[in-house]
Amino acid sequence: MAVAQTINITVDKDFARFGSKSYAINKINTVEVRERQPHGIGGAIFCGIIALLLFYGGVSSALNDTGDGGGTAIVGAIIFAGIAYWSWKRSQIREYQLFLMTSSSSTQAYISNDEFEVMNLRDSIESAMVGKLDA
Repeated sequence: MAVAQTINITVDKDFARFGSKSYAINKINTVEVRERQPHGIGGAIFCGIIALLLFYGGVSSALNDTGDGGGTAIVGAIIFAGIAYWSWKRSQIREYQLFLMTSSSSTQAYISNDEFEVMNLRDSIESAMVGKLDA
């Protein structure tokens, strides 16, 4: 699912428009913002543990002067540490989803990585719902 949406969004006293979809303000009962973390942290933890084990094995091999002196294990540890860091950075991404609830259904109207954009949309729709939106 693409997070970056390039659609025209407008909210007035009668409708909330998201691209080609329009939602009547008077039919919306609730506006909800949900935070979602699309990527878990398990891969980062796994690769970090592998990196530590390889590093320990490489240092032990170098100190005991066995094999290739631990160079291969150290290189492997660096590679796995890089993958762990990349996985951790990816796990920090947050998606903010705007849901519009009516009496009969719930619809995801918008998704973005920008929390303030989604919160401003929610505030605009709620203002229109109570008739305080300047149109």
